[in-house]
Amino acid sequence: MDTGKRQHLQDIYSTDNTGSDDFTPQVSNEVVEERRREMRRHQLTSFTLGLLVLFLAVALIYLVVREYIDITKQSTAPPPITQGFIPRYSLPTESQWVMDFSRNYADPVWHGEGERPFNAAWLKKAAFNIILAEQAAEVGNFKEATEYYENVREILPDLEGIKIPLGMAYLKQEEYEKALSLFESATDTDLPFDILNNLGAACIDAKAYEKGESYLIRSLELKPAYPPALKNMAMLYRKMKQDDKCINAYEQYLDLRPDDTETRHSFALYLTKIGNWELAGEQLRRLTAEIKNEATLYQVLARVEVKLGNDKAAILAFQRASQLTDPSQALNYMNEDEFDTLRQNEDFQALIQYVEQN
Repeated sequence: MDTGKRQHLQDIYSTDNTGSDDFTPQVSNEVVEERRREMRRHQLTSFTLGLLVLFLAVALIYLVVREYIDITKQSTAPPPITQGFIPRYSLPTESQWVMDFSRNYADPVWHGEGERPFNAAWLKKAAFNIILAEQAAEVGNFKEATEYYENVREILPDLEGIKIPLGMAYLKQEEYEKALSLFESATDTDLPFDILNNLGAACIDAKAYEKGESYLIRSLELKPAYPPALKNMAMLYRKMKQDDKCINAYEQYLDLRPDDTETRHSFALYLTKIGNWELAGEQLRRLTAEIKNEATLYQVLARVEVKLGNDKAAILAFQRASQLTDPSQALNYMNEDEFDTLRQNEDFQALIQYVEQN
């Protein structure tokens, strides 16, 4: 092949890269710009969808929380029956008519002239106050109960059956003088044994000891061997410093309630106070047979045993007390002057040495 033909073929199959190099960057910039626009569209779309999802999530949480609060409110226990709210169903059928009247109907004041009214409306007003008083006492609102009962006395002063519940309402408020004045003329038929016992206890608090004694005696006459009355009788005679009667009442009560360790403990301390060491020892030995982890009981028992001359029993009580309390406290107690009679006892000296080492 001659040189001219070969050159011609080379010209046909050869390419000019100059134009290609000038055109390619333009195409790439357009593609890149298109891709950037596409990415911005995707970002905008994703951002919008994210905001929408966030909004829906917040709305859903709000609805769930609100629904939970509503359910909680609905499941809350209803408020107790008070004098501001008395459901009709809480009253006996014959008393439900009071719901048809406002509370102003309880007002005992009348603005007429002449004698106090005594008619059907006035009787119904008294009954209205009685029902409200009973309802107030039932839910423990004794202050309002006394107000309604006093309204009844204002409306019908001679109406029977009001003084006792009114007096009990005053007792609950610890207004003893008012309560006792209402019970002055009450008979045993009006006052059952449990109310008489409560009156006796109220008299003890009011320091009206003689009147309290009469109530407690009447209570025990109606129900002999009634434990609460015997316990109150013991407390009463203790206040009155009538030791023999007090001891007798305590022993009768504990015969009926032998498991009342608190009262037995009080009785034992009372016996040590009046110096009846024999009975105090009996009560304390019984207590320590049941209560084995109270150091003060053993300390008091040790003191009583020393008074009775029972040195060995006293040392054993000291030993148990030292095991249950701080060694320094036990040592201080054992170093009191009333235990000087034990100083020469070898067992007592050994116990003191043991406590000192600890």
